[in-house]
Amino acid sequence: KAVVSTQSTGTNKYFLSTDYDAEKYANSIIASSTVSQTLQALQLGVEKLNCALEEHVSEHYEDLINQATGMDILEESLAIVKTRIDQLQRSMTTIKKRLSEPYNQMTMRTQQLGRLQKTCDVLRRVTRIQYLTKRLKQQLDGGIKEITKTSQTFNELQYLYGDGDLEGIEVIDKDLDWVRKARANMEVQAEQLLTQGLSSFNQNQTSTALQVFNSIGTLQSVVSKTLQTKCSSVQQDLGSALCGNFEQSYNGSAPGGASIGNTTAWRASLWTSLDKWSTNITTQFNQIHVLHRTLVRRRDASSQKTLLEECNVTPIQTYVSAVSTALQQELRNINSSAKQALNMEYPKALRLVVALWTHFGSKLDVEGLEDVTLPNINIREVLTPFQCTYLARSLNRLLDPINIAFPGKTVPSTSEMESIVRIMVSELTAARGDEELKKLSTNNIVKAIRDILNKCDNLVHFGSGMNDIASNPTQYHVKNMQVINVLCTLYSKLEELPTELSVGRTEVWNMISENINSLLNPFRTQIEHIFNTIHDTDFGVEKQDIAGCSTYISLIEEAVTHLTSNYLNQLSNKSVLLPKLQEFQDSLISLYLHHLCTVRPLGEGGKMKIATDIAEMERVLGGLLEEHSVSEQFKVLRAFRAVLFLSVEDLCTVRNVPRPMLLNHLFSRAGEALLSPYKVAGWTPSQYVAWLYSHPYEVVDMIQGTIQWYEDMIRESGAPSFDPIYPHIIQLLQS
Repeated sequence: KAVVSTQSTGTNKYFLSTDYDAEKYANSIIASSTVSQTLQALQLGVEKLNCALEEHVSEHYEDLINQATGMDILEESLAIVKTRIDQLQRSMTTIKKRLSEPYNQMTMRTQQLGRLQKTCDVLRRVTRIQYLTKRLKQQLDGGIKEITKTSQTFNELQYLYGDGDLEGIEVIDKDLDWVRKARANMEVQAEQLLTQGLSSFNQNQTSTALQVFNSIGTLQSVVSKTLQTKCSSVQQDLGSALCGNFEQSYNGSAPGGASIGNTTAWRASLWTSLDKWSTNITTQFNQIHVLHRTLVRRRDASSQKTLLEECNVTPIQTYVSAVSTALQQELRNINSSAKQALNMEYPKALRLVVALWTHFGSKLDVEGLEDVTLPNINIREVLTPFQCTYLARSLNRLLDPINIAFPGKTVPSTSEMESIVRIMVSELTAARGDEELKKLSTNNIVKAIRDILNKCDNLVHFGSGMNDIASNPTQYHVKNMQVINVLCTLYSKLEELPTELSVGRTEVWNMISENINSLLNPFRTQIEHIFNTIHDTDFGVEKQDIAGCSTYISLIEEAVTHLTSNYLNQLSNKSVLLPKLQEFQDSLISLYLHHLCTVRPLGEGGKMKIATDIAEMERVLGGLLEEHSVSEQFKVLRAFRAVLFLSVEDLCTVRNVPRPMLLNHLFSRAGEALLSPYKVAGWTPSQYVAWLYSHPYEVVDMIQGTIQWYEDMIRESGAPSFDPIYPHIIQLLQS
């Protein structure tokens, strides 16, 4: 309380200030001339403070005594701690003295040892450098044969020289410049060796050069530089080939503005340049192939990695990609003159490019390159614009002569058709060597063939006038036969072409068949009517008629002679039509045989007459073909002639005559009770024969139905037995 009261007075407040300054306070009192008053105030304040202290002490006497006792104990504890600290400091001083001297000595010795080691290392390196320098001189005297060992020496020297920390040592500085020059000379020799090895495709030389570069640490840069040089030359050479200096001979004008001779020379120069470029690409790829294969087969001595892994490049893929890029860019920006040449001779350009890619792929089938794949590039897309233009022009070249050869209703000549086929051959020949282009060219040729067929179809007449064959050929017959001749010429020429045109040949043959059938059908109908008269002849006689063959034979001969002399002789290429004429002949023989099998009644004289008729029919129908050949139907006809005179038992064992014919013939030998199938059906013989000819697979069923009818009839009538022929028919049906 005394302190608080004192604090409130103006005299004592200065003594409680934190920035109290005695001299400053005294000077202020002296200056104010209140010294006596201030002293009195101070004395009064001191007295108050003393009173306050006494009062405070009296009030807290016991606490002060306790604190005073605690202070003594604290002082004793502090004294003990101080004593022990002093002892610890003295001990630390002693230990420090004991450790400092060995540490200082160890530090000094370690420094000395490091300097000794560094000095020894320098001495060893200097000694080794001197030795290697001496050995290097000997190796350099060995020339190119010692270049691998020389590169290893340079590699070790480079390691020993380090980062230049040996500079200033006179004993090796004097050789340093010589070593650098020798290294430069060795690099030049290695580059020359690499160039020589790649040029001659010598893997040994290439391997030696690559090992040298690997030893001196420049393998990746050298390989990359080599690749870059060859890749950059690809596009530059192609650009020169497509618009080279030979254009200057035309004063910068396009081939379209030059003469024909100049245009031909220009194109020849263009293709010569492109062939040369292709040869250079093939040669460079072979060099890259040698480089890639050598990098795969050789390994680094220290890391055991292949040199290809060490330099981290893919030479073959890089080069092929460069060739593809060059083709895409240069052909996209090609000048109009070269573009016109490539459009006209696209197959040559395609063969050139495809041959390159084929060569690229063929070189990968060797040991060490199994995992190498060419970039996924569709090189044909580069040439697609040229292909489209070429195919369009090719189709025009095919269609133009066709349009000229078919002016309106006029039938083209054989020479014109041969000329058209020669153009087809030319287009196919131009596309040889490439299956895809050959397929596209074949499609064009098929389109041209269909155009010919359409025009021929417009010339053919199918009206009622075609059935008028009583006299000489009508104008419709003549024109149709001329069309057939044209189609036969086309077909015969197409047969000389590759099998890819089978579709076109088939369509031509189908039209030939349609037209020849249209020509022959009226004669077929006429001869069928004559065959129907066979049943008007009595073949049931037991004696042979001395008059010879039947009257229908002369009618058949007259019809066949009229057909061959007035119609078939106007067909110029019968070798093509031979299958159709053979088919016509066989159909007539088959029809004739069906009629003979149903002849009834049939006596011994009738058999002799039929045998005579068969011999004459063979002669007459054989006249349909210029070169008579024995077809299967002729063999059946001859076999049936022998069947006429066989017994019923032997007849059932015949195998060279169809079974339906034998079954029908057995009915001819049966009695009247065993009716023929056509009588059971209520038909005439002509109707039955027509049905037999058009339903060959239903004949046996009909005969079985006839036999079933006969069996029922016998049972109902109560007849004592069956016809003697009946068992043989059953036997033949069951065989």
